[in-house]
Amino acid sequence: MANPLIFTLFITLMYPQITQAEDSTNITGLWLTKKQDVAVRIEHCRDEGLCGHIAWLNAQESTENPELCGMKVLWNMRAKEGHTNEWVGGTLYKADEKKYYGANLRLTDENTLALRAYIGVPLLGKTKKFTRTSVKTHPPCTKLNQDS
Repeated sequence: MANPLIFTLFITLMYPQITQAEDSTNITGLWLTKKQDVAVRIEHCRDEGLCGHIAWLNAQESTENPELCGMKVLWNMRAKEGHTNEWVGGTLYKADEKKYYGANLRLTDENTLALRAYIGVPLLGKTKKFTRTSVKTHPPCTKLNQDS
């Protein structure tokens, strides 16, 4: 009799932690840059692992660079072996610089994403923070006359 009671008590006490652990590793969604000028939608993209597309632009960027809407800026991110909150080996395209960088992602908490952009080795890179946002506060931009 004690074993089922202990098991039930254990599951009841551990369930919130299990749920929280699952939620804290969900990297997909809409992420806002620190400058709050661009939001990127990160999602699973077929054989490319995680990828990201520009999903929202502030008024200035939308007027000056409407072609950025929908642009793929992150691809080939793979889960880091043994880590549930890190993705490595990807490519980042910085449209404002027209340059490509190596990229790693780390979910520091449920609403904060650290993007490490680098040339060659991550040690020599720079980390930028993104904040989780929603479509309600950052509605999708619209592609205009784009083929891709």
